[in-house]
Amino acid sequence: MVGRTIEMNGNNMSSILSTVEKAKSKEGPVVILMKTEMGAGVDFMMGSHKWHGIPPSDEQLAQALEQLEETLGDY
Repeated sequence: MVGRTIEMNGNNMSSILSTVEKAKSKEGPVVILMKTEMGAGVDFMMGSHKWHGIPPSDEQLAQALEQLEETLGDY
């Protein structure tokens, strides 16, 4: 499957969008490997499995949103 596998940074929305466009231009099936880091961009969540499947409190959510470029309003 040479030429139909694309690796990318799955924590970067611009990278995701450009990679999807790149994949659309290829013929046949394409595999996109998104390399991600759990909690990317939030100092108390990064690199910790503790947050996998556990919601933050309202205070933790507010703190996390302050640290991210994207905010809840963007979605």
